[in-house]
Amino acid sequence: MHWTGQVESVAFTLFGKTIAWYGIIITAAMVIGLLVGIRLARRTGIKSDDALELFLIAIPLAIVGARLGWVFANLSKIHNFLDVIAVWDGGLTILTGAPMGILGGFIWCKWRKVNFWKLADSVVFVILLSQGLGRWGNFMNQELYGVQVVTDPNMQWFPLSVFISRGGLMEWHPAAFFYEMVLDILFFFVLFYISRHLYLTGSGVLQYLCTYCIIRFVMEFFRTSTDMFGIPHTAQIACAVGAVLSLGAIVFMAVRKVKRKEKIWYKDGIPDEFFIGTGIRRKQKEEKTPTPSV
Repeated sequence: MHWTGQVESVAFTLFGKTIAWYGIIITAAMVIGLLVGIRLARRTGIKSDDALELFLIAIPLAIVGARLGWVFANLSKIHNFLDVIAVWDGGLTILTGAPMGILGGFIWCKWRKVNFWKLADSVVFVILLSQGLGRWGNFMNQELYGVQVVTDPNMQWFPLSVFISRGGLMEWHPAAFFYEMVLDILFFFVLFYISRHLYLTGSGVLQYLCTYCIIRFVMEFFRTSTDMFGIPHTAQIACAVGAVLSLGAIVFMAVRKVKRKEKIWYKDGIPDEFFIGTGIRRKQKEEKTPTPSV
């Protein structure tokens, strides 16, 4: 008999409060993303303390953006201010969370006088890793599954499908969260490889946006339609437009650089010196250099 994928959403109880697996997994996904991001940011001269400072700005903004996106998509469920901020009950969307997180990174770079585009080229795709790992939180909550009911017994096994027993349901559905997790992790490695060979400053954010839009566009076929402002399939339409515009911008940047006879692809890897000196390392070095006496 195949495992159904049926699980308990509560991990344990602490001082009378239930601790959900969702919160534990989302937190772990963020921490893992932070550690990987710190490792990758070293290439640009960013130290661990600097990267931690950046994430302390970017992550809260990402959470706020993710929550506001969910609120606007579910206005019928909002009755008071507490409903707006009740993230502990679930309700976050990466579609608005990721742009706000990237905005947080941009603010930090402006503050610390760091080259945002070069730093983003090196680390922004780590968001895909955290997204993918975080999808297991949706699994524990029995959410983000496909809307179609799987009736064929030969397809009723996890991870092809998942048994849902929440909200009065007792039926099998496509394990959409698992499909998205696989795509997120896969494209994380794809963009990691590209980041090591494609020298096209400023394309990192566009690569992430294009990739995520493609993933989300595909996943919307499995999920309940996300409608905002009375527009059906808002998320899918936005993702289709976003993917085309992002890809078009990358192609435009590449063609323009090639026309200038500049190299964009390094088969053996981009030399590290192309990334070193985004601003903060140089600034720190200047701060440590004693002023010569007159």
